[in-house]
Amino acid sequence: MIVATANQKGGVGKTTIAVHCCIWLRENGLRVALVDADVQSSSSVWAREVVPDLHIERLQTSEDILERVPDLASDFDMVVIDGPAGLTEVTRSILLVADLALLPCGPSALDLRAADEAVRVVRQAQKIRNGLPKALLVPNKLQRNYRLSRELLDTAGTLGLDVAPGLGLRQAYADAAGQGTVVWKLGSAAREAAEEVHALFKQIFSKENHEP
Repeated sequence: MIVATANQKGGVGKTTIAVHCCIWLRENGLRVALVDADVQSSSSVWAREVVPDLHIERLQTSEDILERVPDLASDFDMVVIDGPAGLTEVTRSILLVADLALLPCGPSALDLRAADEAVRVVRQAQKIRNGLPKALLVPNKLQRNYRLSRELLDTAGTLGLDVAPGLGLRQAYADAAGQGTVVWKLGSAAREAAEEVHALFKQIFSKENHEP
């Protein structure tokens, strides 16, 4: 199975979700490869700090994505792609090979507009591929009592996608990146972050019939 993060806008949590997804799947016994398609290469650096022997490939052209990712999918149970910011040709190529696209979305009007554009590109790929990739909106950086967060949750469904359990705006995610780890390894201070990450991936992969 090939899972990809995608969005037009940077800073919405693609890398955080991709890295945590990789480590979560691996710790649940699956053979996992990470494809870092972002020129900043943040996910490959971060993930290797967590799991030094994780299989990681940096594929940052459309040709590399289209040629290499299907081979990786034959060799591993799960391939996780950290997509670049922007709806580039690389992103479009990712959507042509992915089985599932995760679209993180922050709680601002700009984030929602960017998510709407990402959904449009996903729909284009789905027309070509007979419904693939499946797509899931992942609300991120939520503050439960904050008006914009409530509006995001209220309006996310209007984009025509299933909406995953959201992730909160928490220091734990920045701490995990800075320390080269994942939130469930940070101890009790990151308990809420760990719980919501586990809930997110359990729902995603039970729906896809790939629950570890």
